[in-house]
Amino acid sequence: MAQSVRMEREREWKQRHTRIGYALLAVIILAFALMFFERATWVTVPLGLVGIALLISDVAKYRMRRMYLFDSVARKLLRWQLLYDLVNTTVLMIMVGGLLVFSQDNIYWGFAVLIWGTFSEVVSRRLNRALQAHDPILRALELEEAR
Repeated sequence: MAQSVRMEREREWKQRHTRIGYALLAVIILAFALMFFERATWVTVPLGLVGIALLISDVAKYRMRRMYLFDSVARKLLRWQLLYDLVNTTVLMIMVGGLLVFSQDNIYWGFAVLIWGTFSEVVSRRLNRALQAHDPILRALELEEAR
């Protein structure tokens, strides 16, 4: 019973996190589009709100998973994943905010955001694989999504 409840919570979290991620992507694309035409510092407000929502989602994921993990190695990996998620989201928000506020050198900021996004995705996948090795529920969810 607890496993089915956890799987449902994981699915709900993933859907919510995906929606927030798409909103972040839309704000970033809007920022890039407006950056070339005018000073778009007003876009930092929605960017900040989406960033805060992403941070809250990351902490909610940590609390939810911590409740079900009892293995000390898995809990340690989970703490590292939370730390990484918080740092990643904060750095991304700062970089895009810097892109909006300091609209000089747009190409360099744009490449920095692209490189950071690629780097963060690779590290995130490695952390997820390491955590899945210690948590059969996460592995089962990944296999379910692959189908």
